[in-house]
Amino acid sequence: MSTVDELIATARKNEIIAQNLFDIEVAVMNITRCSDYFMTLIQMVSEKFDIEHVWVVLTNTPSNAHLIDVLAQVESEQTLLQSVSMIDFLQATQSVRDPILINTELKRYRAIVPPELKNELGSIAVLPLIVDNRIVGALMLGAQAKDRYNPKKDSFFLRQLAVKASIYLAGVWARERISFLATRDPLTLLRNRRELEECLEQELSRHARQREHMAVMFIDCDDFKIVNDTYGHDCGDQYLKHVAHHLIELTRKSDLVFRFAGDEFVVLLPHQRQEGAEVIASRIKEHFLNTPLVDDDKTIPVVLSYGVISTESVQKVDSKSMLKSADERLYEMKRNKGQKSSSQSP
Repeated sequence: MSTVDELIATARKNEIIAQNLFDIEVAVMNITRCSDYFMTLIQMVSEKFDIEHVWVVLTNTPSNAHLIDVLAQVESEQTLLQSVSMIDFLQATQSVRDPILINTELKRYRAIVPPELKNELGSIAVLPLIVDNRIVGALMLGAQAKDRYNPKKDSFFLRQLAVKASIYLAGVWARERISFLATRDPLTLLRNRRELEECLEQELSRHARQREHMAVMFIDCDDFKIVNDTYGHDCGDQYLKHVAHHLIELTRKSDLVFRFAGDEFVVLLPHQRQEGAEVIASRIKEHFLNTPLVDDDKTIPVVLSYGVISTESVQKVDSKSMLKSADERLYEMKRNKGQKSSSQSP
């Protein structure tokens, strides 16, 4: 039977744990980005409970793609993310929705443990992360000591941590999704026109401060109306997605691609002068000539016109002037194509 001193010591220990959980809750409750949420959660859990290794496991299902992408981009000295197949995750956890404490047969759980930790851990705790009533992964705790996560121990506070982590993940995920969709074109998922205005102002502000040139590329799909009229709107949608996908693939990480309207796209090219931007635009045009859309049994050519303007090529450097100048050069290219076509006709 416990003595009074032991009961008091246990109560104080539980009070400290409860305070630590509260501190973590306060730290994550107003975060709006998933990457910041995971970084803060991992750091706070590690520091508050003196845990040697903390990481997140996510199942690589389509619904988790955004979470995996944002967490994979976070730079850290330690492995923060372990992405696994749903089958491997379910085999390791047996679909259990409560925390799992493990200190034997750790080889069975290799799929959810970072490779560099597989020979260092004596025990692990698996705290399921549940969003919209489905398990998306787990918050993982690892220790060298075999007794740290002994299955015989009470998991009450671990269960509280798992629930809180899931609730706040659901919230930040929803907020980030809403914010993402507000700035994206729903068909291509490129940044939309509203986002273009803000990003262009930011880039021009940077140009004014750092005196580094930037360029705007306006792109139009010459045959989009013909594709729509000939093959239907579903094929037209695939055409636009095809263009959007390849524009992302062909540009640098620092470049920004937008769907302006209909079959028009805009690319912002930081740190580019006029000559370099013209070369990039020409390469993009050439790439599409050699990369048609293949839709079912149809092969549909993709022909683009473009207009490019750099900050060094305009007298007035502001967003409206840049877009107008690039648009004028685009239609100059389209007019020249029309004149050339007319001169070649019998």
